[in-house]
Amino acid sequence: MKTRLIILGAVLIVWAVLAVSLMLLWPREDADEIAAATRTPMPTFTATATPTDTSTPSPTPTPTHTPTSTPTATNTPPATDTPLPTDTPTSTATPPPTDTPTAAPTSPPKPTSPPPKPPTPKPTSTPALPFTGTVVGNWPNCGTKGVWGFVKAASGSPYPGVRVGVWSDAWAGRVSGPSEADGKYTVLLNDVPAGAFKVAVVNADTCGTYAGFLTADRCDHLSKPIEVTLNEIYECENEGTVQWSQVDYTGQ
Repeated sequence: MKTRLIILGAVLIVWAVLAVSLMLLWPREDADEIAAATRTPMPTFTATATPTDTSTPSPTPTPTHTPTSTPTATNTPPATDTPLPTDTPTSTATPPPTDTPTAAPTSPPKPTSPPPKPPTPKPTSTPALPFTGTVVGNWPNCGTKGVWGFVKAASGSPYPGVRVGVWSDAWAGRVSGPSEADGKYTVLLNDVPAGAFKVAVVNADTCGTYAGFLTADRCDHLSKPIEVTLNEIYECENEGTVQWSQVDYTGQ
């Protein structure tokens, strides 16, 4: 290995000398251009590498023989006797099917009687209202229109303190003041358009109010409503016109 390094170092030194020589000669190339053409260059020496000693290969060891042990043969067990096949039993005779007895038909069950119908409840009678009304008469009037009349007891005596309501399908109506000592009541309808009106004795405690006055549209009735028709005041001179209707009531 040292010999190889020495040879390599010598080669590097030679190359370094050549390189320096070329660098020194390069600037003079222009001045000596003509002379250089006739001048014979100096021969260069090439270093020959000294052959290195080749080490003698060491002998390869001969592989040793490893003995392989042969396993001892095992004894093969003797073959066992194979049992003979058993005899297959012969088929047994199948007994013939027995007849299944047919069940005797049963009679259908007797229908049961339907349950008795519950008794129909008898309609309860509506209690009679305490007052009964009657249209006594109709009159023309060129100044006012309305409904008036008397409320009396069954004995014919006056019935004071009774209120009568008047209304229509398009109007909530109004309620009279309590009937007077002689049983008279009055419901003035001058400010109400003419048409068909309904009249009945009412329970004032159940009536609604509008602008502080009682209305007759939701009152409990104490008599069946009676319908009357009133005309406008200016029609009073026409034959058959009505501005006032008298409806009297009798209490029980």
